[in-house]
Amino acid sequence: MQETPSFFSDPKVIISITAIIISVVSLFWTLANQWEQNRRWENLNNANPELLEIRLINWKEITHDEAHNKNWGYNPLIYAKGEATDLYVLPYKLVARDSFNNKIERVNSVYTLTEIQQELNRIQFKGKSHSVAMLFRPKFTFENMGKTVTQELSMIIDAKLPNQSWQNAFTSNTTINLSGGQTTSVHFDFELPIGIELPPQISFRISLKYKDVNNEMVKKELFAKWTTTNNFWSYEEKE
Repeated sequence: MQETPSFFSDPKVIISITAIIISVVSLFWTLANQWEQNRRWENLNNANPELLEIRLINWKEITHDEAHNKNWGYNPLIYAKGEATDLYVLPYKLVARDSFNNKIERVNSVYTLTEIQQELNRIQFKGKSHSVAMLFRPKFTFENMGKTVTQELSMIIDAKLPNQSWQNAFTSNTTINLSGGQTTSVHFDFELPIGIELPPQISFRISLKYKDVNNEMVKKELFAKWTTTNNFWSYEEKE
């Protein structure tokens, strides 16, 4: 009885199957490589808003002699302007509030207790009592580090003193679009009682929300801190 030849004994069949396997493997490799390249492109070019800079607005610039000889009426918070300069800056101004804690309007920017009393006299303030605080104005600058547009960007900034809970400091009421390399800035005010000893640092939590090039919603959190002893800003690790 003659044995029927096996289908796989034909060299042409084996060569064809081998070619098909190689083609399939090559296709998967090409697709995987393309997916990886697309992923890298998205990582490099996708919208990527980052915190570029934080600084306090300097309300007044003074000389060394003025800083040390002026009758402030309290212990002022003064920082040197740069490392090799005889100039100093005050990153705050004084504001007054009435006995109901309402800010007293029409008071010009002043920095001593004598000046604020003069302003209250000028506007003929009739309240029985008032309090004085230091008003700070931090400015946050963001840049889109990606190549594509950051769409509908909104942000919330919370602040926290040591051993205290987070308190909202700023919430955007509109959204904006940022092209690649474009920047935007926001600022807000916060007050601290006059003459108090500032905590060693104040922490900030920045919550960003935006749409990327694929129209997908992205949420991102950044953390920063202000070291009050030297007026230094830096990133902070997430708690």
